[in-house]
Amino acid sequence: MELWLLNGFSTATLALMVVGGVVLVAVVASSLATRRYPALVGGENNEMVGVVLSLFGAIYGIILAFVIVNLWTELQDAQKGVAAEATAVSQIVRDARAFPPDTRAAVDGAVRDYVHAVVEQQWPLMRDGRGDFAVTVAKMDAAYDALLAFQPQSPSEQAFYAKALTASTTSPASAATASWSAAANCRCCSRC
Repeated sequence: MELWLLNGFSTATLALMVVGGVVLVAVVASSLATRRYPALVGGENNEMVGVVLSLFGAIYGIILAFVIVNLWTELQDAQKGVAAEATAVSQIVRDARAFPPDTRAAVDGAVRDYVHAVVEQQWPLMRDGRGDFAVTVAKMDAAYDALLAFQPQSPSEQAFYAKALTASTTSPASAATASWSAAANCRCCSRC
């Protein structure tokens, strides 16, 4: 339920709704309390209330700081995973330049399909809290199969082939790491 809020409203709108809602509830509760209990306005406990509210404010600030640092760290981890995967995929495409045109075209097409599947299918699923690695694994397997179908002849082809195979075997792991670590570390809902 919370995801439609996060995906449907801008951050500024959500902040305004939360802060405005809390302030509105506080003002209404305060006015109702002073009408119902007029002795509270000039009461003898007002000084103690200030001390207790300061204590709660300090505790809230510390907890909020920890939450922000945790979210920031998770964001950085996800960015590192995406960067590692993008590097591996671009390495495969660069190494495929050394192959014959038909093999290069097959590898390029398979990698293009994989990247489109990640961006157009996997990321929206992850945004909705339903990330599924199975959506993209078949596309990466197709790229790996295109590499396996090629038999390098020259020493330079063999060197680029070895690098491309290494990158193709690390890319799914990077995808799993980026996708599933982000989903596993997500605390936005019970579905992740």
